[in-house]
Amino acid sequence: MNDNKIFNNLKNLKKLRLERNLTQLQLSIALGVAQETISKYEIGVAYPQPSMLIKIADYFHVSVDYLLGRTEVQGLVVVPAKTNNPKFSEIYNKYMSLSDK
Repeated sequence: MNDNKIFNNLKNLKKLRLERNLTQLQLSIALGVAQETISKYEIGVAYPQPSMLIKIADYFHVSVDYLLGRTEVQGLVVVPAKTNNPKFSEIYNKYMSLSDK
């Protein structure tokens, strides 16, 4: 995979920040990093570590895939554990019983 493509797609970070009317300084304080770090992420000269990607995604309530530009869907997909649909319940229970492998 071309890392430059990933860096360029991290522009969703800036998009999210601007949508929420946050400055780089405000976001940097919330995430516990320097303002310069946010700037570098946005322009693609630095790339966050996986743990920071998760922290950013959690902060904005989006998926890491959205931050990386792998999807246009901002929101997280939440699958309900309980439903009145027996077929869905059966599929969900099978999924939950799968191993991590």
